[in-house]
Amino acid sequence: MGSRKNESGKQLKPTFSSVTDTLCVCGYLERASEEPEVPIVFDAKVNEYHIANIGKNGGHRVIYHCPWCGGAAPRSKRASLFATVTDKEEGRLRALVQGVVTLDDVTRKFGKPDHDMADGITIRTPPSDDKPQQIKSYRQLRYGGLSKTADVHFTDFGPDGGVQVTFQGKHLGK
Repeated sequence: MGSRKNESGKQLKPTFSSVTDTLCVCGYLERASEEPEVPIVFDAKVNEYHIANIGKNGGHRVIYHCPWCGGAAPRSKRASLFATVTDKEEGRLRALVQGVVTLDDVTRKFGKPDHDMADGITIRTPPSDDKPQQIKSYRQLRYGGLSKTADVHFTDFGPDGGVQVTFQGKHLGK
């Protein structure tokens, strides 16, 4: 299971956070996921290893590198769980949302959202020499009925960032 190359022959990293082209060679993640006492699990559906039962809600964190050999974890198949938003559909949606600059504009044009999330997106900024770490949450409205293949998210980044729109492929399946 080697690394991939793009059209020009350049090495593609196994995961977005990879610092190496080399995949795990020691097999630690696979062995650890078979141990009931170790909180590492393998999700075959998405081809990912996770650290399980994180936090009060029992969530998980994806493992991108082996803690023993430093090799990258296997390439994820998570993207296959979501619909593809075609260029044509993106163009249609961009035309549909043109001129929408506030959340009031959004609700006036599209009505009540399917989801109104006060903390819809959270951005963590690491500390720097002159600033402490910052954690900011922003309100997000989500509409699922505007497209067959995309959920449309409107995020209010406040006076400095305004309302930004994101088209995200809909989850396929249950």
